[in-house]
Amino acid sequence: MASTIAEISQPPAALHSRLARFCGWIVLLGIVFIFGLVPRGPGKYAVFGTYWESGHAAIHGLNPYATYPETGRVDYSLYGGDTATPDVNLNPPVLLPYFQFLAHLTIRRFIVLQIVISALWFAAGTLLIGPGLQGRQVICLLASVPVIGAISSGQIYGLLFFLSALAWYLHQKGWLVWCAACIGLLVAIKPTFLLWPVILFFAGHRKPALLSVTASALFSAAPLLLYGPGVYRDWLAALAHDPHWIDRQNVALVPFFTRLGHTTIGVTAAAVIAAALLAYAWKYRPDFDTASGIGIAAGILCAPLGWYAYVLILAPFFVARRWNWFDTLAASIFFVPLSLGESANGIAYLLPLLLILSHFLRIRPA
Repeated sequence: MASTIAEISQPPAALHSRLARFCGWIVLLGIVFIFGLVPRGPGKYAVFGTYWESGHAAIHGLNPYATYPETGRVDYSLYGGDTATPDVNLNPPVLLPYFQFLAHLTIRRFIVLQIVISALWFAAGTLLIGPGLQGRQVICLLASVPVIGAISSGQIYGLLFFLSALAWYLHQKGWLVWCAACIGLLVAIKPTFLLWPVILFFAGHRKPALLSVTASALFSAAPLLLYGPGVYRDWLAALAHDPHWIDRQNVALVPFFTRLGHTTIGVTAAAVIAAALLAYAWKYRPDFDTASGIGIAAGILCAPLGWYAYVLILAPFFVARRWNWFDTLAASIFFVPLSLGESANGIAYLLPLLLILSHFLRIRPA
């Protein structure tokens, strides 16, 4: 009885937050059950098939970056590409042991386990960030479009979200070495986010920056011991034929302008923005959370490839402070339907991402 009275007497904001958490967890569990039970036939495994074949190739000493029967195919005809472009694994060799381990399962069991693991990454990362989240922030972390897409498609964005959330948490606790290790592993998995530790360095956070770069180098060297130097040659050869620049979910400035026929403008804009953000970090010396947000946003915008779902890496630092109406508007990137996001060259993804970047740039050191 006393517990019920206490719940009723809570402020509306607290009740809304609890309701949002409940709905978020329900949606997350629903995603796992729905997509975990979806029947899939040969040739229809998409990214799941790509990762399973990559791990299977690693088991048998083959090229993990080649095309195999169950490698996913992508229809790029709407973008002027082929109708069945092989979507080979382009993740760096540091992730191969993970795919190799899971590829000992049948492909259908691989899919179910990958869905469950992905959901657990999101759940664990959200729990790390803590109970002080606003209701709309919880929905972004547990039930938004990129979260649903990552879990249902088999992408490894849940792991990246968790590493980012863990880095934030460890820094809050003052455990800088372990924080740097998390950043280093994330950069080893997605090298385009090297701008994150670089901006941390320019902002005066020298120790975590240098340690994270060192950790990234060590993580990246580990596959050489397991697979030999040839694995990096295979990976670089696959990258050389990467067609993802034509996909409108790729919101980095270079592919964005390349799709418009202005590659030079894209390269110039990316370089200028990266330099401007480095100068901003050097001049204003933002705190760790703010510098991390700027660095991650720069890693999406200024890289050769930056999927809109990479906003999930940015999310732990974006929700670290309570949102006002402007921040809520910027968070619309989490709820853009794919059909709308892929229209108009992906501008519906790019604009909210720029608003999130401005959120961090408006924060001044105390």
